[in-house]
Amino acid sequence: MQNLESELKQWVGAQLEAHDFLFAPLQGDASFRTYYRVQHGNNSYIAMLAPPAKERTDAFVAIAKAWKGYDLQVPEVLAWHQEHGFVLLSDFGDTLLLDRLSHESVNEFYLHAMKNICALQSTTILDFAIPPYNEDYVRLELSLFQDWFLAKLLGFEITEEIKQLYEETTQQVVSYFIQQPQVVVHRDFHSRNLMVLQNGTLGLIDFQDAMTGPITYDLVSLLKDCYITWPKQDVHRWVEFFFELLKKEKKIPAIDFQHFLKWFDWVGLQRHLKVLGIFSRLKLRDNKSQYLQHMPRIMNYVLEVTGIYPELSNFHHFLQANVVPQMNTSLLQQLNTGTQKVA
Repeated sequence: MQNLESELKQWVGAQLEAHDFLFAPLQGDASFRTYYRVQHGNNSYIAMLAPPAKERTDAFVAIAKAWKGYDLQVPEVLAWHQEHGFVLLSDFGDTLLLDRLSHESVNEFYLHAMKNICALQSTTILDFAIPPYNEDYVRLELSLFQDWFLAKLLGFEITEEIKQLYEETTQQVVSYFIQQPQVVVHRDFHSRNLMVLQNGTLGLIDFQDAMTGPITYDLVSLLKDCYITWPKQDVHRWVEFFFELLKKEKKIPAIDFQHFLKWFDWVGLQRHLKVLGIFSRLKLRDNKSQYLQHMPRIMNYVLEVTGIYPELSNFHHFLQANVVPQMNTSLLQQLNTGTQKVA
């Protein structure tokens, strides 16, 4: 990794035709990518290093170039070395939307963000085929909950009874996933991937995993954010605002709001079961334990949905009676050993 970082620095110098620039690492995310701020004179840039064996940069570059044409604020790709996984980008600064959200500011920010979702749903990628968020991929993501969260993090023995229960839940989730209009989705449209720019608009980052999927997916990522929670009545109000936007643009069939809300809930269930698995894997495989503190919030999102719909009653009982107590014990152990502060 050290060699790659040195090569990246040399490459950046060649792109800028300069030797006297500052090159400082930035806080990482949940991926294998690393980022650096480059300052040369009065100009600032972001250098991204995506190890080719673990990450791809072609999707990021293709989507960034395409979305620029749709009035979406995405970083400008200034230079790219695909073989080494080097990308030089314009700098959006350091202000995450998460850092600016408050009860006073959230409504304006979210209305703006939802308009951005509508805009990106209308995009097409001319030189890069966005993969479909199909049944196989939905199932693959849902398997993370069983394999990494239940079995590996919490130590459950995955019995035939548990397998059958989870397969029934998975099948229901898949049906709601694929029956919705399929559009371009960012897939991580949340407050840590939205930047507040100097002109007050929102910049989009971390979009290289975009797919063609359910029309409610990015809305769930925004409104049921894994890093911040809002009152249920506010979430429903924002969902209804988005529903009216889609109706105005004729992007959805003739359904009522309750039908749309059910789409939203079930897609949210898939996302949050998946994230529980991903955060478990980040802890166990990648030694990134900081994500465990968000698990209670994410489990609450899951229970909100499983507690509403009768067809999920068996799964809801299993979670409440077996999974939640074990999760709380596991997180408490993390706290007692001093390896993780649980919020």
